[in-house]
Amino acid sequence: MQHDSKIGIIHSPTQDARNFAQDLAKHISPSILGWIAETGDFANHLPSSDSPDISGTALIVTVGGDGTILRAARVASPHRIPIVGVNLGRLGFMTELGVGNALENITRYFNQENVTVETRSMLRVTVRKGREDIRVDALNDVVVGRAGPPRLVHLDVSLNGVDLTRYSADGVIVATATGSTGYALAAGGPILHASSSDVLVIPVAPHVSLSTSLVLPGDTTIGLKVASDSPVVVSVDGLSDIEVDLNDDIQIGQSPYQARFLRANDPRHFYATLIQRLGLIPGAKA
Repeated sequence: MQHDSKIGIIHSPTQDARNFAQDLAKHISPSILGWIAETGDFANHLPSSDSPDISGTALIVTVGGDGTILRAARVASPHRIPIVGVNLGRLGFMTELGVGNALENITRYFNQENVTVETRSMLRVTVRKGREDIRVDALNDVVVGRAGPPRLVHLDVSLNGVDLTRYSADGVIVATATGSTGYALAAGGPILHASSSDVLVIPVAPHVSLSTSLVLPGDTTIGLKVASDSPVVVSVDGLSDIEVDLNDDIQIGQSPYQARFLRANDPRHFYATLIQRLGLIPGAKA
């Protein structure tokens, strides 16, 4: 690490996370502790004039769960800053440490002692509303679905400019490999290994339309156009919602950014976490 490199800490707004972030800060040398922030300190989950100065930050430590990491990824990825997640509470797919081993190990990650950098693909969604383009990056998924009463939405879908189908469904999920173990999995989609750059397209409760999940190369551009007057919203990682109207154009492709995580766990840890998350017991009979 460079001489002026710093560690930044982002914690969820819970009191437990705030307390542990303070405990963590006490175990980090003042010479390398740069800043501590709550997820809400970043406007729209991005650095702003009121946010901490992240220049010189060589590592961001998150305290919370996967949701805290999703927020931190938007801050870190444009600057290629790696993340180490400390999990509080429920099982986290992206977190690396727990409260029991974080204090003694965090400096090791900062010094990158026997750790590797794991990169995760991200998505960029562009919503074109008239002459305005709204762009947001996602680590998990982009969900286009109904925003109002419980009725079907109709979405025309294209792949690299070629018309594919019209979905009549509760919504459509476009997910990364990271997001394949979240809402996409609950909607019946397949699980992708975290290192995959492939993208999933999954309809949610489709009605008389294409019902299978699509696994597409990471460089595919997925176009979605609202084909009904039902209220529709684009939800990005469950953090940002963009309202869209009839004929508004939605383009989803590969983000120019990647999320970076420092890992010291055995590469097989992904499968062990997956088995635990799904409640599976190796060797057990179905």
